[in-house]
Amino acid sequence: MKPTFSGKHAIVFSMLAIIIGTNWSCKENTILPKNLVPAVDNINTFDSSISIITHTLYQDSFLTGGLKGGLRLSASTSYYTACGSISNDPSFGSTQASMHVEVLPSVPNFTFKTATANMTIDSIVLAIPFKMAFGDTNFSSITQKFKVYRSLDTFSRDSSQYEFTRDTFDVNRPLSTLNVNFNSLPRDSVFIGGKMQQPQLRFKLASWFGDSLKTQVDSGANGALATFSKFLSWWKGFAIVPSSTKGNTLGYFETYRTRMTIYYRYPKAGGGEDTTSDIFSFDPSYCNRFNSITHNYNGSKSNNFINTKSALGDSVLFIQNEPGLVSLIQVPGIHTMENVIVNKAELVFTTSATQNFADTLAYGNIPRLQIFSTDSLGNNDFVATDYAAFNSASYVDGKRSQVVINGVNSIQYKFIVTNSIQSLISRKDSTFRYKIMGANAGIPAAYRTILTGSGSQMDDFKPRLYMIYTKFKK
Repeated sequence: MKPTFSGKHAIVFSMLAIIIGTNWSCKENTILPKNLVPAVDNINTFDSSISIITHTLYQDSFLTGGLKGGLRLSASTSYYTACGSISNDPSFGSTQASMHVEVLPSVPNFTFKTATANMTIDSIVLAIPFKMAFGDTNFSSITQKFKVYRSLDTFSRDSSQYEFTRDTFDVNRPLSTLNVNFNSLPRDSVFIGGKMQQPQLRFKLASWFGDSLKTQVDSGANGALATFSKFLSWWKGFAIVPSSTKGNTLGYFETYRTRMTIYYRYPKAGGGEDTTSDIFSFDPSYCNRFNSITHNYNGSKSNNFINTKSALGDSVLFIQNEPGLVSLIQVPGIHTMENVIVNKAELVFTTSATQNFADTLAYGNIPRLQIFSTDSLGNNDFVATDYAAFNSASYVDGKRSQVVINGVNSIQYKFIVTNSIQSLISRKDSTFRYKIMGANAGIPAAYRTILTGSGSQMDDFKPRLYMIYTKFKK
């Protein structure tokens, strides 16, 4: 169940551009070399530590499949699909993830290698390669049960699917059930063709599916195998769903490399039987795939800090990779500042001892945050003008670093925002806000972090904007 907020957050496509391989451009080098930053003399050039106001809110409308703005996420090889259950993260509540994936035969007008009247299907196996797991490893030995169903909805590759898109499936006729242990799955593999395969989910599908498939093949031009579009209309894909809320792990899978293998026997000339197989696979030119992700923060530490609208901001910030909780940041009074030359502006966010809950140690902190410019409601997101291309050598913002403050080991994240602060002062814009969230890099809903907020009493750990600026000579 997702918290409800007024207004609809804008869809953040810049993160998807990373996944597809489209680099962001920037207006300047976001790091001003030290030898170009004027010395602070408090006559012409000054430094300043400016308090900011921070709030936690929910970032919805995260694209998990389909097409939007020229980006086709389902065709990206570096986007991984989540499946599983985190049932009790004390700070962030529960997360449930299921996945939808479609397959096709290698050619239209598909036929088996022998007439179906003479063949016997031994088994049909749906295999999805395993990439990684995220969760509390202390509880990763808990077995989760995944079920496979026939999808009943047609989700067009030319429409958009978001984390709240729900697959409708034939719940009365499950195709397969598999017990998944994320502690052993990374070491669980099979030999195929004499080669060790990547660890994978392997679902043995129900015999009724094989019977239905044979019937369609036998129907020739009138059957579902006559064309790709007919097949996808007849078999709208597979829904893979965790059937219980037990577990504290999400698995990430390469649905781009989904394979459905049909193993069968047929009589061979001279007597006896021979065995063979045919493979249906995910085809990015025709098939769609997407994730359904649900968060429920009820009963968790974060629940009391979501959308508080506190005048001084929240004392604690809860941040997840998209989709999930983000921080909305206001720099009060900056728009009233006289016009100056901003030599360097840096946003700094820090954890503190009181915010390092035990579960954060178990789940880990976000490796890298990303920053957006937005408005006072957290809508209309844009990549901050300072933000360098994600994969370029100059990309430095948002990296997780280790610091020691007053003898306390803490995590810190920094953003150089010189260009956007300069623009903000020049425009005198009172509605401007920043938004920070986890940079998911193709693994949605993985990782989270807890930072000190502006409402905290711990001044040394509170978020700040540090500036070096030069006044115009009059």
